[in-house]
Amino acid sequence: MFQSLIRLGSRTTYRGSKGSGAGASTRTTAFSSPKSKNSNVVAVQSGHAFKRAQRGLYDGRIIQSGHNVPKSRHKTARTWEPNVQNKKLWSEVMQVYVRARVTTSAMRTMDKLGGLDFYLANTKDEKLGAWGRDLRERLALKLRKKRLDGESVVVSPQ
Repeated sequence: MFQSLIRLGSRTTYRGSKGSGAGASTRTTAFSSPKSKNSNVVAVQSGHAFKRAQRGLYDGRIIQSGHNVPKSRHKTARTWEPNVQNKKLWSEVMQVYVRARVTTSAMRTMDKLGGLDFYLANTKDEKLGAWGRDLRERLALKLRKKRLDGESVVVSPQ
C-alpha cells in the first residue's frame, strides 16, 4: 500500500505535474528568463542600437525578445516592438506643430513634464536619439534668437 503511494508521487512524465522531472513545479524554468531579454544598455554596448528609434522620440524603448510559452512548454521565439504613434506635437517655443513618431511612453512623459519643449529639455541624450537631439538643438537656437531679439520668453509647464 505505501509503495504504490510513493510510486505515484515520484512518477515523472513530460508535463510532469507530479514528481521531480521536467516541469514538476510551477517554479521551473518554463517561462523565459529575464536574461534572454535585451536591455537598452546591452544593445547600445554591443552596437546593436535600435535604428528606427533614432528617427523619432522613442523614450529609450527598443525591440525586446523572448519566448511564447504555451501549456506544452514548447518555446518559440517572439519579439515585442515599442508602441509607436505618428503625432503632431505642439512646441510653445517654436510656435509650430512638429510631426513625430512617438512612443506612448514618451507621450506620457511629455504630459508629466508639461509638453514637448520640457520633454526635450529634461530628457537624457540616450533616450532622445539622433532626431530628438537635433530637435532639441533647433529649440535651443530658437530660444537664443528670441532672447537676443529682446522678446520675452515665458515658458511654464501647464
